[in-house]
Amino acid sequence: MSTGKSIAITRPVGQGEETSRFVRRLGWNPFIVHAVELRPLEQSSILKEFSRVIAAGPVDWLVFMSPTGVGAFFDMLKSHSSVLPSASGQVGIMAVGPKTRAALRNYGVLDVVVPESYSSTGIANCLLRFQMKGQRVVLVRSSAADVRLATSLTSRGASVETIIIYESVIPANRESVGGFLTGLVKGQFQAILFTSAVSASNLFSLAEREIPRSHLINLMSSSLVGAIGPATAEKLRELGIDPSVPGRYLIEDAIGELVKKYEEEERHSGPRR
Repeated sequence: MSTGKSIAITRPVGQGEETSRFVRRLGWNPFIVHAVELRPLEQSSILKEFSRVIAAGPVDWLVFMSPTGVGAFFDMLKSHSSVLPSASGQVGIMAVGPKTRAALRNYGVLDVVVPESYSSTGIANCLLRFQMKGQRVVLVRSSAADVRLATSLTSRGASVETIIIYESVIPANRESVGGFLTGLVKGQFQAILFTSAVSASNLFSLAEREIPRSHLINLMSSSLVGAIGPATAEKLRELGIDPSVPGRYLIEDAIGELVKKYEEEERHSGPRR
């Protein structure tokens, strides 16, 4: 049975059904906010970049930061394998988390390293356990990714290159953002979870067309706000929100922790509203 409590969660366009099912199993009502649209680049663009990278020499590590990147990359490989130069040497494959590893396994890649912490920081810490000096690392990621991972690896002697595989853009359809703002004004959300830094940036950018930032921050302060990962938390703090950060950077874990935290606060202090 639903408790009548609701949690808003940012997810890319086309994603959120699995998350919604999980929230309902906890007895809460989900509201998916599509604040990001992931648009894979043209295969010809991905092919050009990957060809350039492997033509320059052997790659030691290929790092995937999302299932979306895995799909776009391997679809390109299937379509253009006959025109790619050969990649010599043994390549280590790393995935940022379990869902990215599962996506790789769907393409037949079984030997995949996953860090203990599912984030850019976790990737860096995991790779730095290996000898990085002289290692060539290729990051397969979004246009919205920051440079901290590359900087960390470069500082330890690695040669790092990035293949931009998709763009993270503001969605053309903004209906869910409008619904979120309406619900926020009405006080319908007991918790809000931001799943990426770009989702936070985009949501604020869209919201500020309707609501002054100070009012938006005030409205959100009535809800328990969570952020998956340090980059997302840092972006929210820049925007004026101090979120809680889950111990593990998985959506299900983060939702579970927010729900538990809210319910504990409610038992001790009563509802936030």
